[in-house]
Amino acid sequence: MVSAIVMAGYNNKREVKRYSRIVAEHYGEKFIETGYKPLREFFSVKNGRQVRKPLIQYTLEKLFANEFIDEIVIVGHQMLLEQRLGEFIQQFEKPCCIVNQSSKIPDDVIRRFNIVPRKVKYTPIAGNLIKGYAASKACQEKKHALFVASDSPLTTNEFVNRFLEVGQQLKDKAAIIIPAILIDEGKDMLGRPPLRLINDSSFKLSDKKDGYGRQGFRLSGLIFANPHMFDINTANTAYNLRKCLNPTVQLKLFQITRNQGYPNVYSKYFLRKDLSIKETANILGAFFNGRLELIPMTGVEATYDYDGTDQEYRMITKVLKANEGNKS
Repeated sequence: MVSAIVMAGYNNKREVKRYSRIVAEHYGEKFIETGYKPLREFFSVKNGRQVRKPLIQYTLEKLFANEFIDEIVIVGHQMLLEQRLGEFIQQFEKPCCIVNQSSKIPDDVIRRFNIVPRKVKYTPIAGNLIKGYAASKACQEKKHALFVASDSPLTTNEFVNRFLEVGQQLKDKAAIIIPAILIDEGKDMLGRPPLRLINDSSFKLSDKKDGYGRQGFRLSGLIFANPHMFDINTANTAYNLRKCLNPTVQLKLFQITRNQGYPNVYSKYFLRKDLSIKETANILGAFFNGRLELIPMTGVEATYDYDGTDQEYRMITKVLKANEGNKS
């Protein structure tokens, strides 16, 4: 059985404004999110009728129904989550608790995970991750937990279970296990290009490759990880670089990889075009100071997260209505 940690944090208004400018400048998209994103309501169809639910509820419904998840820990705005979802959560027997994003990291947790306070503030992603994990059975038993983004409502339990099956096989060897979702086309439904890598893993999904022998991959909203096995002090930096939105971020990324002993990543990816899955996993593992595995998988719907743009809202709503309508 697995503990699920649902990441439902939020940024302050200054960070939201900064991100909206980056999205407009580099993606050419309209940023529409102004409130608490996990509670943004999306429309779907149930029994032939249109209904609307908070974004996070689509994820929670699946986790409550999943037979392999035995508890759920949500990290976010405790008051708003309890006000909006309290009655919904109480319908289920499966244990579920909410950890307040604004709460400090307990002193015993700081000591146990060798946390450097200036690197792991209590409100950003690393602080939320470790607070959620500390509240779980997985932490007590020093096991991996499934970390789940609250903004990917199209992720299915079928996908979650396929990923967990692989994760359970690799958990004794790898600290962090991440699905890399195959994108066959040049861009996905949201117009986002994939990361192109040579698939030298044991997970072969398709014979379709580009002229350099590469396939396209994007990350989903799932990670199977054990913070006892890697350096949590690195998590915020990795998260902030995850999308490579602008040249400044890209330069920072290449500086980090050079410092980790990989000076030719830029050349391998952009010029030689021969960067592979295993090499990428090794680079990330060196940064996290713990072994990392990238697992090629199918399931493009798991990559469609809502970051706050109008295009994302409209596309996800369209798919939700179609999927839920087919089930009714």
